[in-house]
Amino acid sequence: DDTKFELVVPTITFFKLSLTPVVYASVQPHENRVVISSTKCILRGSPFIEKVQLNKRFEFSITTTLTWEDALQLNLKDDKSMDCSIRAESYIDVDVDVPFPFTTIPKKVLVLTANAAMKLSLKIIQATFVDNLARDYNKWANDVEYRNYRASLSEVEEEDNLLVGAGEIAA
Repeated sequence: DDTKFELVVPTITFFKLSLTPVVYASVQPHENRVVISSTKCILRGSPFIEKVQLNKRFEFSITTTLTWEDALQLNLKDDKSMDCSIRAESYIDVDVDVPFPFTTIPKKVLVLTANAAMKLSLKIIQATFVDNLARDYNKWANDVEYRNYRASLSEVEEEDNLLVGAGEIAA
C-alpha cells in the first residue's frame, strides 16, 4: 500500500532506559492538507523492554496534519517574493500500564518526563521533515532536470501498477 510507511523515531533515553520507537503510519493526502496517522508503535532498545513486555503495556495514537500556504493558494501568482509556509499540528495520546520499578516513581514525575521526551522527539521529527520537504520542493521548483527525474519515478510507478493489475486480471 502506497499510503503506509515506517518511521523510526530517534532514540529516547528515559531513566537509563533506551527506547527507539518504530511507528507504522498511513498518509492520507487531501486537496488542502496531508494527514499522517498511526495507532501502531513498537518499542525497540534496552533488554528491559522485552523483560517487562512493554510493547503489550501501552496504547498509542498520533495524528499529524500538514497544511500549507503559497502564492498560488492566496491568488498572488505574480508575487514571487511571497513566502511559502508549511504548518504541522500533532495530537498524541499514549496510555501506559507502568511496569515496576517505575511504579515507585511519583506519577507526576513520570508524566512530566514522558511528556517532555515526546515533545522533544516530535519537535525534532517535524522540523527535520519540514526542512527536508522544503529543500526538496525548492530543488524541484528550480531544477528542471530534477523535476523531470521525479516525474519519471511516477511514470515507472504507474507502469509497475499497470503490470501488477494486468497480472492480477490474467491470474
